[in-house]
Amino acid sequence: PIEFVENIGAGEEQDGGYFACAVKTPHKALSEILKFRGTVATGYGRGGKKLGFPTANLPSSLFAEALADVRTGVYFGWAVIESPQDGSGGGAGYDIPHKAVVNVGYSPTFEGKENGEKIIEAHLMPESELTDFYGQKMRLLLGGFLRPERKFPSFPDLIAAINNDVVCAKQALDLEPFVGLKTEEFVAGSGADSEENEEEASWDTQEWH
Repeated sequence: PIEFVENIGAGEEQDGGYFACAVKTPHKALSEILKFRGTVATGYGRGGKKLGFPTANLPSSLFAEALADVRTGVYFGWAVIESPQDGSGGGAGYDIPHKAVVNVGYSPTFEGKENGEKIIEAHLMPESELTDFYGQKMRLLLGGFLRPERKFPSFPDLIAAINNDVVCAKQALDLEPFVGLKTEEFVAGSGADSEENEEEASWDTQEWH
């Protein structure tokens, strides 16, 4: 995607002229915001152990329909880990938004061990402590896209790409319109009404304001 940066004004060297330049950005906004809510599964154990990027996976069996028309690739947005509904209280970092970079796809670099179904693998990037949250409900709002999913020739190449994804996602989420998504009701509020709280999985799309 291309971002246009303009400067209109007079100066000694500009001589009252008009200046504009195009800057390539590593991200783009989605046409529609994607929202998912479900219980974090343990996944394949590859993100943290092999790559150094632990992920919060949403069960493929519950989100197959939701992901049917979602393009494979790397997205970014905001994630919230919900405190248990039984009133037992949550851990550190629960109920607040965290930046997230998210792969939607099949993990093709793991040749012979690819995901059997398209899945959501979210790497959360908390700015403070976030205790273990497997088995807890997670709300995930995706507003931007970084790159298509691809098969890398080696794991070091994949790790380098993920490191770049993390940097780009963090930077993008500090900019509008993505930083504003942190205040959306789905992220900042309860995220779901009482009826949806009983569901194992829910998803929706939302237009930009």
